[in-house]
Amino acid sequence: MTIRFRRHLTAGLLVLVPVVVTVTVVRFVFTTIDGFSQPLTERLVGRAIPGLGLILTIVVIWLTGVLSTNFIGKKFLELFGRLLENLPLVKTIYTASKQLVEAVSPGGRRAFQRVVLVEFPQKGTFALGFVTGNGIGSLETGTLSIYVPTALNPTSGFLIFAKESDILDPRLTVEEGIKLVVSGGVVRPQGN
Repeated sequence: MTIRFRRHLTAGLLVLVPVVVTVTVVRFVFTTIDGFSQPLTERLVGRAIPGLGLILTIVVIWLTGVLSTNFIGKKFLELFGRLLENLPLVKTIYTASKQLVEAVSPGGRRAFQRVVLVEFPQKGTFALGFVTGNGIGSLETGTLSIYVPTALNPTSGFLIFAKESDILDPRLTVEEGIKLVVSGGVVRPQGN
């Protein structure tokens, strides 16, 4: 009875946490923009305009995308990013979320090249890892650097170096590998 209860509780959390985080972020952006727009429209038009906050939220997200794809906008966003990376509490959250987004973004700089299985932490035990590049120093030839994330929190983990011949191919995309790690193995790729 208690194992089943814990399993259902864990499954419920794995479904609800991403939804709640997404809703919270979108709600925060919406209420912030709507909070600025309502007083402005009341002053300019004489009354609040329903739905204006939603339209402005979409416009702000779109303009941020436009800004991030041109030279001047990229430089501005890099400067803003450096500012956030120098603020004590904000630095940790911003850096971790930025690295995670970059690792899985299809068009951006991909930190993770492919998913592998590597014997870790001991012989006979395999861990899911992400190839991040070649080895370093005397381990550069024929060796890969592999990031082995901790389950449920892929922003922390281990960097290990392994020979190409010692790794296995689980035939997973990077996105499937991250889902598997974040869910603690509960969310399985289709066909497996």
